[in-house]
Amino acid sequence: MASPVILVNPAGIPEPSPEIQRRLRAVHGGLKLRLTDTGVPTWGVCMEWQPDDRRWEWVQNESYDARMAYDIIGYLPLDCSVDEAPAYLSKMVRAFPRDDIQRLSNSVESYNTGVVSAAVDEAIGDMLDSADPTTIRRGRGRPRKVS
Repeated sequence: MASPVILVNPAGIPEPSPEIQRRLRAVHGGLKLRLTDTGVPTWGVCMEWQPDDRRWEWVQNESYDARMAYDIIGYLPLDCSVDEAPAYLSKMVRAFPRDDIQRLSNSVESYNTGVVSAAVDEAIGDMLDSADPTTIRRGRGRPRKVS
């Protein structure tokens, strides 16, 4: 098994996966990853405050920094892969104690279903485009002999 890849910037600070960030934004435009340290560095899955959130008054009164106008709704391991992230996100939005976040579970499930459907469509397309589907190799190792 290959070791997980963690992206770092020139200063050596971990950077979130651009693909996970893109997928989070596809589920909801206010979702993003931020590096957090809960004793162990992790990715905080953050939901930016929506425009109708009453807490924006704190920012307007200058008693709260606008860069901190988000809620952490869950965590991903620092080395979380793109394939593992959907399961974490699905579980965290269902468990979060706020209705608006829990309603995201439908968006997460729809997005995850679309990703799986696209992968299945691509695999079927590969098979149909091949002159002889038995010659398509999946995985590693020696090809199977077909009699």
